[in-house]
Amino acid sequence: MHRSGFRCLFTLVCLTTALPSLVSAADWPRFRGINGSGVTDDPAPLKWSATENVKWKLELPGRGTSSPIVVGDRVYVTAYSGYGIPGGEGSIEDLKRHLVCIDRQQGTVLWTATIAAELPEDPYTPPGVTAHGYASHSPVCDGERVYVFFGKTGVLAFDLDGKELWRRGVGTES
Repeated sequence: MHRSGFRCLFTLVCLTTALPSLVSAADWPRFRGINGSGVTDDPAPLKWSATENVKWKLELPGRGTSSPIVVGDRVYVTAYSGYGIPGGEGSIEDLKRHLVCIDRQQGTVLWTATIAAELPEDPYTPPGVTAHGYASHSPVCDGERVYVFFGKTGVLAFDLDGKELWRRGVGTES
């Protein structure tokens, strides 16, 4: 692993272990929540349907399997578009990844960062890519920045208003 890739990975590990002290109790700043257990003190609804216990719904710019995170009054989630969509796979040159910021109360999109894929990217073939797509890694937030991992494009950091602060490649192997 290159020195800059190691630094990015080290930074992400430090962030995920330090998150409990950096964010408020109501936040869900990473995959499986504040401490990675997937457990919250807040009660969850016992019944779900298309309309029951749903505050809002919205269309994302593409598909994805990452978990949304919640920080303050915002929800962040990733998606991908342009390639690897069943029934219309498209060209890998058109692959885009998106970080979407949503107002937690209203369900409206506040901003979307769209990132072109660093090529060559893995083709849309089994087993991994077809099962999980190109946006399977959940974002993480330290209360000041949102970090995403977009495969061979690398690790990217955004401020809370959607401005890209930096990006670092972490290798080209899958």
